[in-house]
Amino acid sequence: MASYKEVLRGNVLIITLNNIIRQLTLFVTFPFFSLYIRALGGSNRVIGLVNALRPLSYMFLYPLAGGIADTYGRVKAIILSGYLGIPIFLLYAIAPDWRILAAAVLIAGIRVIQFPASSAILADSMPREVRGRGYAIVTSLPSLVGILSPFIGGYLISLYGVERAMRLLYVLAAAASGLIATISLRFLKETLPPRRRNIDPKRLLIDSYRDFMEVIRGLPRGLKLYAIILVLSTFSLGLSTPYWVVYARDVIGLKPYEWGVILTMLSLVYSILTLPAGLVIDRYERRKIIALCLAVAVAPILAFPFSRGFYQTLLTMLPIAIVNAFLFPAAGALMADMTPREMRGRVMAALGRGMLIINYRGGGGGGPGMGFFLTIPSILGFILGGLIYEVNPLYPWLILASTTLVNAVLALMLRGESEE
Repeated sequence: MASYKEVLRGNVLIITLNNIIRQLTLFVTFPFFSLYIRALGGSNRVIGLVNALRPLSYMFLYPLAGGIADTYGRVKAIILSGYLGIPIFLLYAIAPDWRILAAAVLIAGIRVIQFPASSAILADSMPREVRGRGYAIVTSLPSLVGILSPFIGGYLISLYGVERAMRLLYVLAAAASGLIATISLRFLKETLPPRRRNIDPKRLLIDSYRDFMEVIRGLPRGLKLYAIILVLSTFSLGLSTPYWVVYARDVIGLKPYEWGVILTMLSLVYSILTLPAGLVIDRYERRKIIALCLAVAVAPILAFPFSRGFYQTLLTMLPIAIVNAFLFPAAGALMADMTPREMRGRVMAALGRGMLIINYRGGGGGGPGMGFFLTIPSILGFILGGLIYEVNPLYPWLILASTTLVNAVLALMLRGESEE
């Protein structure tokens, strides 16, 4: 445990605290976002369309976001994004129909500037030999603190209805975004070396896009292969992520609070296992851990659509939560290993934080796990997901299982070279 105390300090501590605040507010909305779209008049196809707008709005801003993170500063980008979140989440809260909600999702794309910055500052602040534990603690503590978040969301929806409950939660998310920005302003420490203070915005804009393409062309073989894995994962998650809760309600017959209870129990398992998983990740080869996790996840993914009732669904999804406890931090650590410090902002703007996860909670299509080259497969996944789900509700999980198996094979071909 002493090693974890050494990791959980400085920037890592502040990023973890910020994630805890998000877990107790914004993350409560993720599992029920599809139901909110429905409550505002959207269909299954509209669910896919609205979710596709998030990565679409990010796509053209990622190169600039990476340039800001590597030139202007990681901390300033995080602070600005936090304060912008206040009016954006208030717009989510007051949206009268799904069209205005879709516009809010599109406008929220401006907050993409925080993602390469937070990914880079996190990687900068952890030595290679403890990154497995570092990424484990950054994800496990917020998940543990927010263990009741899905249950709270499901309970509020059962009590007040989808629309009223979600509006309340987005007001809380707006307040939380302002709090996170203020904490970051006060306590985060910049990890970039000092540079000239006067930066020409026009030159920054031009250089960001030009340097971005140069960085991509110069990616080492390992990162290019990892990019293929991320593209396949992002596409298949776009197909399936918004429809776990929809399928659970429409086909399995679960009530929102029952789905919330299942997610809460899975979060508990995930949180308990993630800290010891970090020790394993730092001890053994990360690519092999990733490959094993992906291979194990295939069977429960295929089994989920055939689940019936509360307990069968819980037992079916339990192995996925166990897999995620190892997969999520291992993938983030491997990505940091393979990325040189001086170009982390731009590389992570291109490929995200390198996160792999079987996402059944919702909220896909954004966050630090997203990057420029993942936006197109994410958009296609979300748009096609609604169409495919209506043709046959089983197909999204068949596709997710197939791509997960392919990724398991590709992961064995990765190399985890580090510049450090």
